[in-house]
Amino acid sequence: MTAGVLGASPVAAAPAATVNALKQVALVDLQRCLLETTQGTKGKKDLESAFAKGQSQLDKKTEDLKKKYEDLMAKRAMLSDEEIAKRQQELVVKDQELQQLYAQLQEDVATKEAQLTEKIYKNVAALVKDIAAEEGLQIVLVRSPATVLYANPKLDITNRVIVAYDKKHK
Repeated sequence: MTAGVLGASPVAAAPAATVNALKQVALVDLQRCLLETTQGTKGKKDLESAFAKGQSQLDKKTEDLKKKYEDLMAKRAMLSDEEIAKRQQELVVKDQELQQLYAQLQEDVATKEAQLTEKIYKNVAALVKDIAAEEGLQIVLVRSPATVLYANPKLDITNRVIVAYDKKHK
């Protein structure tokens, strides 16, 4: 009789514990917070603008380099070997500078993006902590296809976080 009571007890208690635990769980989609908050949207536009400006400068320098190369090819027959070698070396140096500028542009944009992401993430984490305390949530998970395969939409507090974020961080 004792074995029957012990055997039935955990099985009967498990579904109730699971249902209660789910009421204390929520999800936040960080990617949406990054893209849909006012700060995130503005930051993305600023990044795109900075990249476009840098890319425009790179395109101009690339076009200048191309023209110098074409000029060298057109005048090659009229130039001395020494002058050809000198101009080729100048083209190599300009090409290296162009590659360095391109790498610098990518690095600058990546750094700015990482700083923006970190700032928004920290602000979201603080807001989620406050919301969790208000709602009596025990755990808030990051919602992404890699971490959460399915969740009841009622558990998702992303919209609330975005609205609270925009109110607090204008």
